[in-house]
Amino acid sequence: MISRADILSTVLCLLLAAGCAQRPTADQAASDAALPYDYPFDNPWTATVLGTPSEFQARLPADARIDRRTLRVFEGVEAPEGFWHNDRLQYSTLLQNREAPLVFVIAGTGADDQSRHMLMLGQALHAAGLHVVLLPSPTHANFIVNASATHLPGYPESDAADLLNVMRLVDDRLRESSVGISRYYLTGYSLGGWNAAYVAKLDEELAKSGERADFGFERVLLINPPLSVYHSVKEIDAMLERGLPDGIYGLDAFLNRALARLAAYPSADALNFQDPDFMIAAYQRMRPSEDQLAAVIGLAFRLAAANLVLTSDVMTQAGYIFPRDRSFRSTTPMSDYLAVALRTSLLDYFDDMLAENYLPKEPGRSRQDLLDGTSLATIGEWLSHQDRIWLMTNEDDIILAPGDLDELVRLFGPRTRIFPNGGHMGNLQHRAVTAFITDYFTR
Repeated sequence: MISRADILSTVLCLLLAAGCAQRPTADQAASDAALPYDYPFDNPWTATVLGTPSEFQARLPADARIDRRTLRVFEGVEAPEGFWHNDRLQYSTLLQNREAPLVFVIAGTGADDQSRHMLMLGQALHAAGLHVVLLPSPTHANFIVNASATHLPGYPESDAADLLNVMRLVDDRLRESSVGISRYYLTGYSLGGWNAAYVAKLDEELAKSGERADFGFERVLLINPPLSVYHSVKEIDAMLERGLPDGIYGLDAFLNRALARLAAYPSADALNFQDPDFMIAAYQRMRPSEDQLAAVIGLAFRLAAANLVLTSDVMTQAGYIFPRDRSFRSTTPMSDYLAVALRTSLLDYFDDMLAENYLPKEPGRSRQDLLDGTSLATIGEWLSHQDRIWLMTNEDDIILAPGDLDELVRLFGPRTRIFPNGGHMGNLQHRAVTAFITDYFTR
């Protein structure tokens, strides 16, 4: 029998076609910078879900070697047995056979180093002549278990410290292996772009204090970041309401309707969700409404939030969902806990776990201060004077609240590249977008 989690994953793969597609397999790297921007989807919901059709994608090499590696960040610290598959931090590298700049890439919300966007960015930057290190998001379970000092992601300064610590360990390992590194760059997409700004700032502060040598990131690119995580979480939660009138409690009815439509798809064999042609054909057949697309996007983020909340709860023994007095083992039945986690928003997490941990340590700060502190505007004065840090985003990015784009433009000024459409990350594989990213790091 197919589990409810399997069904949800199937429906998300069907509607979030771009998120389940295979990485590009063309055999030629993108090399032309002055490409026309002809991204085909003007609807931001459609763009976010379908991504970039193959005929508009950058051509990337199929033979780039992506090495998956593991790292023990905290010696002597053992993960609960239930996280046996997450006993070390996982990251990926794409290395040149000569000296070259190294670029760290930070994944978006709930994503790891092998997510579609990460592999695409890794291939593109490697084809441009760079060493590349792909890092999971601080909100991914593997990072929370193995690399977070607090096991409570979402606080910008502590996430930055955790990321910088991992980067130093990876850099040490690469240099011990005689990898020639000439300079350092930094990028990230979505929440990873937001993280990158704080990492760059902390790196500079540590160098100025004399505490340790800095990477001195010479180029930093924030790709489709939120201005404020708090604002974006509210926007994402609202997406659930668009297609689920009863909110997350209407999930069962939503899945049943989607599966009934899926069953009508004329295929006698198992559905191949790795086939882009199937994805487009199924999307055209189902013709989901904007409200349905919004709900699926909201659910995709809620799944990431559920993994974050449950992992943090287990690791901190907070007793928020998983009982404090129970061992977390690979044999532990998880369905009831996952059901509760799926109905827990990131705002609940901010209120009930993050605030309870950080506010007692910072007398005088309120819950609203903590939420306001998730905005890049809090480091806006510093950002506005950083010629080495650029912003790339889309005018119709669905995770930006009203007014957020204007504020981002105010912070970055002429160091901003805004594409007219593409939704949230939908146009990342477009040849003109990929060319902008690679040109930024190689010009």
